Amino acid sequence: MRADALAGLMLMLIAGSALAGPCNGPFAVGVAQPGFTDPARAGRAVPTRVHYPAAVAGNGAAAINGCEFPIVAFGHGFTIANSAYAYLADGLASAGYIVVLPATESGFSPSHLEFGRDLVFVLDAVAGAPQWVAAAGSGRAIGGHSMGGGAAVLGVSAANRAPVLFALAPAETNPSAVTAAAAIAVPALLITGSRDCVTPTAQNAGLIHAALQTPGPQKLLVDISGASHCQFTTGSFTCSVGEQSCGGSATIALADQHAQTLALLLPWLAQVLAPAAFADGFEASAP
Repeated sequence: MRADALAGLMLMLIAGSALAGPCNGPFAVGVAQPGFTDPARAGRAVPTRVHYPAAVAGNGAAAINGCEFPIVAFGHGFTIANSAYAYLADGLASAGYIVVLPATESGFSPSHLEFGRDLVFVLDAVAGAPQWVAAAGSGRAIGGHSMGGGAAVLGVSAANRAPVLFALAPAETNPSAVTAAAAIAVPALLITGSRDCVTPTAQNAGLIHAALQTPGPQKLLVDISGASHCQFTTGSFTCSVGEQSCGGSATIALADQHAQTLALLLPWLAQVLAPAAFADGFEASAP
């Protein structure tokens, strides 16, 4: 499926958001960096970055309450700061999502399994936090990039409930994200780049996609032509070093890759978290 084929659907979403009402975006984006503690894992500290719909933009701004915004947890790539995904978090928050990005497992010896558990944990942690308890709804999604994408698969596989799953250039992990995918049957969207030499699709996202037990129309693998692995971020030195070592480089601009990523993700999330909004289906909207 071509990445630009869904741009029309995103425009329809934006047009729909122009309807009057306090719960219709686009919204200003508030940012906070709370820390949470998981009592089920010996008081494990989970620092985070949260982007959310707010009445005014800024750090610590008051969230908009009463609109039942879905919560999206997103995992960073190997040694990549969670702030490198601000474009994604801002795009989602502006459209009406509370986005939480854990800062854990950022070193050179990360635990992929614990990172996946962090992604599941922060969904409930944010939903119950005083700053967002009146803003959050019941919708949940887990996603990530590279290592974080693989960890998202691990987290969804192990979760007691079943949020939807998305991943940008997901990487195979230890334990195996491919193996874990065989226990997943929720809606899933995997986005890759044709110029990705760090996590080539055939050895990573392609295997995860094939292993998923999600019914065919509800699992998508979409490749962005000319996109690279590292351009799913706003920039990372270690990611760039790895990409240069394998000869990968994008043939599209950074802003273009970010725009195409959001043009895919936003309408997909809108459908899987609020299916009644698109009665004719996501696939039917995209040639």
